[in-house]
Amino acid sequence: MKKIFSIYKRDMLRAAGYKAFRRAVVSACLCLVWDRFLSDGVYTVWQAPCLAIGAVLLGWAWVNYLRLDGIRLPFVDRARSLSDERTARRRGTHSIADFADEKIVSYDELSDEERVLCSLLASLAVGLPMTAAGLVAGFL
Repeated sequence: MKKIFSIYKRDMLRAAGYKAFRRAVVSACLCLVWDRFLSDGVYTVWQAPCLAIGAVLLGWAWVNYLRLDGIRLPFVDRARSLSDERTARRRGTHSIADFADEKIVSYDELSDEERVLCSLLASLAVGLPMTAAGLVAGFL
């Protein structure tokens, strides 16, 4: 847990948010496809599909957490070429003029550990609410 806080930087929030939004949209589409083509009418879209997709996302988050600890999976970890290292940022007075020349950091410019952390945060941000919604709908 201590390693997560040491890797996290403020500019990673945008990349994690983009990944979380993409995963939420894909998860919602998968839930609707499941409800349309796989459902037999017993479960609603909030019960089985949300619980299953949320569990898959939480499993993906667990794999990312293990990757932060140094465990490498042969089918997940392939050699990637990294773009230029991120430039050092200067601290200012937080006015708009301080950020006018600053480059927005994309996901491709992050280091491997920062990418894994963004993926972990995105999976948790989407997987936890979906799993909770599936469990609550299943009990009601």
